Amino acid sequence: MKVLLAKNAGFCMGVRRAVETTLDTIHREDQGVATFGPLIHNPQVLDLLEERGVRVLNEVPEHESGSVIIRAHGVPPSQKKKLQSTGAKVKDATCPRVVKVQAIIKKYTALSHGTIIIGDKNHAEVEGLMGYADPLGIVVSNEKDVVDLQKDQGCIKSPYIIVSQTTQDEAAFERLSQMILNSIPGGKVFNTICGSTHRRQEEVRELGTKVSAMVVVGGKNSANTQRLGEIAESMGCTVFMVETERELDVVALGKFDCAGVTAGASTPTWQINRVIRTLESIPGRGEGILRPFLFKMLWLLLATNLYVSLGGGLLAFVCAVLQGIEPRFEHFFIGFGYIFAMHNLNRYSDQKIKKFNDPVQGLFYERYRLPLLIASSLTLILALILTYDLGVRSFWLLAGMSFFGVLYSVHFIPRFLLPIIKVRRLKEIPGSKTFFVALAWAFVTTVVPAWGVMKWPGPQTMSVFVFVLLLIYVRSALFDVFDVQSDRLVGKETLPVFIGEKKTLVFLHVIMGILFAMLVILPLAGLMSTLALWFIPAVIYLICLSLFYEKGLLNQGPKLDFYLESLLIILAGLAFLGQITVGN
Repeated sequence: MKVLLAKNAGFCMGVRRAVETTLDTIHREDQGVATFGPLIHNPQVLDLLEERGVRVLNEVPEHESGSVIIRAHGVPPSQKKKLQSTGAKVKDATCPRVVKVQAIIKKYTALSHGTIIIGDKNHAEVEGLMGYADPLGIVVSNEKDVVDLQKDQGCIKSPYIIVSQTTQDEAAFERLSQMILNSIPGGKVFNTICGSTHRRQEEVRELGTKVSAMVVVGGKNSANTQRLGEIAESMGCTVFMVETERELDVVALGKFDCAGVTAGASTPTWQINRVIRTLESIPGRGEGILRPFLFKMLWLLLATNLYVSLGGGLLAFVCAVLQGIEPRFEHFFIGFGYIFAMHNLNRYSDQKIKKFNDPVQGLFYERYRLPLLIASSLTLILALILTYDLGVRSFWLLAGMSFFGVLYSVHFIPRFLLPIIKVRRLKEIPGSKTFFVALAWAFVTTVVPAWGVMKWPGPQTMSVFVFVLLLIYVRSALFDVFDVQSDRLVGKETLPVFIGEKKTLVFLHVIMGILFAMLVILPLAGLMSTLALWFIPAVIYLICLSLFYEKGLLNQGPKLDFYLESLLIILAGLAFLGQITVGN
């Protein structure tokens, strides 16, 4: 099935800020972390936070230690003061857009103006806003409330202001505020609907003109998510409201050839991606079985790491050519076997993360755990045997890499050193996996073949080694960027989690620039085969891929994973094309 995703689906700025504030507090606080009320309206995210020890306070306690975080919706000022008096460290994660509405109400309440809040009664944000308007505030949710207000105009003080809950429907706000102004003079309107909310609603209306089915992903108690569904229905779409991919009605969706997907402001990216993956695997109307079959084959190649291992084997073959070494099929099988084994073995240490990034893949690993472990062990043994034929030094190098590859996720650092180095395994070093993966790839594709024919690596080998190290580092770090939300939630210390997604992308673009320069300069300096010039389109492809993702033109999922893993296949194809052209 073809899927069209709304550009602004997923966490809004305020929700992201609240979640990141909580995660940062978890990382630094050792006396406990709690939120006053549910942090956001998404049960899956709340479950993850609960797993990490975050408690939810529904009432203000008499005494509290540690940190208490005020949720994104905000609270009445009286509750905030009570929280501060409990002895806890109070961190305010109220959305800045909500804070702006609070400030407007506070200002005009001080001037004795009444306040009409157009929003959902009993919604957390509205209750917080009413705390700034009391006793001069009133909530209007629908036309009936406006009629009641007209009958009893004494209940609202004039002059008055009209503000909106930040996640209200734009059209409903305009309609209700105009009705109020027409019947009760002296009002001043402030359209306080969040810009992100407005854009989401407009995107749903636009998508509604292109599709007949709309899947809205988000918490059932999320007002802005429900509102997106209402707008989609008003556009004539068949709407499917789901929290997770398990709630998708596969039979009903199979009647459509294309579906739109949008999500509420509290819906994490990984949750949206899971829904999209499932939708893309559903045979759409009139599609037959070929497209779903190809999609499943693509997914299988990625899930088993066969595709990336194929790329690794071809890269080892190509690196031999770049070093001036006669390529042998052993180079391919050594690279393929080592990468296949290490990727599969280490995937099992990331099962908790995989559960959220791709639960289907996580279930696949659990179901076929034994066959994959056996296949990985056999390919590693085969790689070691073939390496021994290249030379003893190459063998011991690969054996040492395999040992440390397995050791990466094991607690081997003594506990008594924990106060000094803060970690008990290599995996816990922030951003370490990306570097160690790149280092391992560089050794197995360059140094292992080189030691089979020369005593010490020469300048060409070192140049190719650095090139592969930087190339695979970018590839691995981009995958970390794609998974940054779920990695933060489960506590994984990747580079994007450590320094931020935007800074990571800037850093990677600098490395891509260095890769481009290396391919131009090193062949001219005689430090790399002139065949390297043919790799320039592959680096341009990588740059475009990252830019398309950054601009929202590509979304995370199997397709994007396939595009990125295809980098090595493209690299090998360009190398063989260059050899044929030069040979002719």
